[in-house]
Amino acid sequence: MPEPPPHPLGDTWTGQRPPGGNSLTLHTDLLGDLQVPGAAGRGAELEALAARAAIYATRARGDGTRRAYRSAWRGYEAWCRSLGREPLSGDPDLLAMYATKRADDGVAVSTLRVDLAAIRTAHQLASIPLDLRNPRLAMVIEGITRGRGTRPLRQATPAVPEILRQLLSACPLPGTAIGARDRAMLLLGFGAALRRSELVALRLGDVTAVPGRGLRLLVRRSKTDQHGQGQDIAIWANPSDPLFCPLAALDTWLAQRHLATDLDWSVGDSARQDRPLFCAVTKAGQPTGIGLSDKAVVRLIKGAAARAGLDPERYSGHSLRAGLATAAGNAGASLPDLMRQTRHKSTQVALAYLRPADLWRNNVTKRMFTAPDTDES
Repeated sequence: MPEPPPHPLGDTWTGQRPPGGNSLTLHTDLLGDLQVPGAAGRGAELEALAARAAIYATRARGDGTRRAYRSAWRGYEAWCRSLGREPLSGDPDLLAMYATKRADDGVAVSTLRVDLAAIRTAHQLASIPLDLRNPRLAMVIEGITRGRGTRPLRQATPAVPEILRQLLSACPLPGTAIGARDRAMLLLGFGAALRRSELVALRLGDVTAVPGRGLRLLVRRSKTDQHGQGQDIAIWANPSDPLFCPLAALDTWLAQRHLATDLDWSVGDSARQDRPLFCAVTKAGQPTGIGLSDKAVVRLIKGAAARAGLDPERYSGHSLRAGLATAAGNAGASLPDLMRQTRHKSTQVALAYLRPADLWRNNVTKRMFTAPDTDES
């Protein structure tokens, strides 16, 4: 089968049939190689359509999801092979057995759901039906969920303002390029409640200073905006405390960033504005213009936490986003205001940040166990 032309967005897909076999190997960027059984009778036209479907399905997921899906699929594939079973069988009973095995291994329900999503996606790419609503499979999943609960076994510690100040103080000096970059990443990541992938995806043209107010950020694409409609976020400046001010931190970093060689002033302004906002820095302190991976955010937060005397294992790339949401909830933010800043689509997820503060607000036990206010008789 001829290989389809490259997709204009840069993703690739190829399909090939092993000599003498009746299976088809799909090379996908999302899950790696998928061995599709019983595909010898599929015509070239069907294979070409599957190729295009694989391309678009792959592009529909972010980098973090792609890594999680590939890891989940490899685990399921290896387990099936150890039993002599075909991973792409469309058999819900086989999937129920795997879910039971994963539950016995002690994985969280959220991890199991990622496994199921990856396995379902592999079947979709191969055009093989798989019914996740099969009664037996659904009963097994419901039993696991009831038995283990859906609360995550471990959550990242939120980098609330008090913690964020400690992380900032543990960064290299602002006068250095890496210190300026790290401080700006921490403050913008917190203020805009950015996911780590969103933080490293920012371009120079995505951040604009608004006189008398602060910063306006454009998040071009996110977990809840896979179609790339874009979302604007505002962050107020803090002129009374320049060391805890997103605008001041960004200005300091941009003074260093503009020294990078990738900002060739002979090219058009639009090309410069599309360069990464945050980039790698050499050991000599020279910004390179090379964009960062989302893992750089994890290393930044854990490294700053360790230098600040905090337990780095308690912090992750989600700590900045969780820190803003938690602090906003503690400050009495309304649900719509919180969701506008964090861009949550699920009210249940956003409410989780408000509930800890709501436990104490207007709690009926206050008048029973605390001294009455002085203005009350």
